Amino acid sequence: MRKKIVFLDVDGTLTLPSGNVSQYVKDAISFVRKNGHYVFLCTGRNKSSVSELMSIGFDGIICSAGGYIEINNQKIYESFLKEDDVLEARKAFDKYHVLYNLEATHMTFSDDRMNEIFARGALHKEYINSELQRILNEQKTKFNIHALKEYDSNPVPIHKICFIAEDKEAVEKVRKQLSYKYNFIIHDLFSIDTINGEIIIKGTNKGNAVQKVIEELNIPIEDTICFGDSMNDYEMVQVCHYSVVMGNGDNELKKYATTICESVEEDGVALELKRLGLF
Repeated sequence: MRKKIVFLDVDGTLTLPSGNVSQYVKDAISFVRKNGHYVFLCTGRNKSSVSELMSIGFDGIICSAGGYIEINNQKIYESFLKEDDVLEARKAFDKYHVLYNLEATHMTFSDDRMNEIFARGALHKEYINSELQRILNEQKTKFNIHALKEYDSNPVPIHKICFIAEDKEAVEKVRKQLSYKYNFIIHDLFSIDTINGEIIIKGTNKGNAVQKVIEELNIPIEDTICFGDSMNDYEMVQVCHYSVVMGNGDNELKKYATTICESVEEDGVALELKRLGLF
């Protein structure tokens, strides 16, 4: 078999709702790499948020939804919002009372007011989507989370912005104001009265990041495989030759998949890698 390259989303795909990775999936990744194939993380998380996963063993990482790329621990690409872009987005979110965080490479700046909504959302666990679960886990552990006022006093480059609101109309107003510059990604409903998502500067996405990686490694698109579950995986699913969406994934995303595998809680990644003959 020719060398394949596998791109794995993290939350809702690789990691369970608890944030852990099952031993079977860890072993499968190890076997796939021992058989000569590449395995990359491809996540909306920033670099600091994947550090806990690196002991599993990967050949590279795509973080911040394509805004940061490493191959064999060497950075090959990064993109950031201009400070004026961040300011414009923040003004729009503040104007319409939409809460948000700013994700840098090594830290996230967040408004403490998010905690109340997160806590309320946790009471409706059946509505929580994987991206919201990620932020909940980060809030729970305070994993490199800093107050927004720290960014105000010492700005650092920002890859992307996540948001949460109780007023869907407010989000739509922000979208109308900023959609000329940003792609808006709305995640599956996590609460009966709350909406969450992220904005990413146009041109930065997981699909373009996949293209950069395979060009760097000289791997044909026919040998690409990806796994995802939410709409920030859309471009990756479109680009990769063989795209897998998790059983627990976004119903809209499933329309574009080559196949649907079992859910993350049923070790879908490992089972599909096995069916593909990669280990």
